[in-house]
Amino acid sequence: MKKKHIWLTAAIAYCIAIFITTASPASTGGNTLSIIVDIFHLSEEQARMINVILRKLVHLSAFGLLAVCFYNGLERRRVLFAWMYTTAYAATDEFHQTFIPDRTGSIVDVGIDSIGALIALIIIKMVTTRK
Repeated sequence: MKKKHIWLTAAIAYCIAIFITTASPASTGGNTLSIIVDIFHLSEEQARMINVILRKLVHLSAFGLLAVCFYNGLERRRVLFAWMYTTAYAATDEFHQTFIPDRTGSIVDVGIDSIGALIALIIIKMVTTRK
C-alpha cells in the first residue's frame, strides 16, 4: 500500500473516531466541567474558564492532526485541499452534534477547527521549506 493511501486511511479512521467521540455523552461540556471540578477542586467559575480553554485547545489540536493526515495523503495543492477537507469535516461534525442530546453545533467551533488545521499546515510548510 502506498504511503499516501495509509495517510488517507488514517484521516478517514480519525474522522470516524471524531464522529464517535462527539456522539458520546462523555464529551459534553457539562461532563468535562464536572471532571475538572472533581480533579482540581476549583470553584465553579474557575472550572468553567479552564473547561472552555481546554475544550478549545482540543478543537485546535484534534483538527490540526486531521489536517496533517489529509496533507500527507494528498499529492497536489496539499495545503489548500487538506485545509478545505478538514474545515468541511469540522462543519459536518458540528452539524451532526445538533442531533445529539446535550450537544450543540457551533459555527465558532468550526472556525476554531479551521484555525487549528491552518496552524498545523503552516507549521508543516515552515518545517518543510527549511529542509
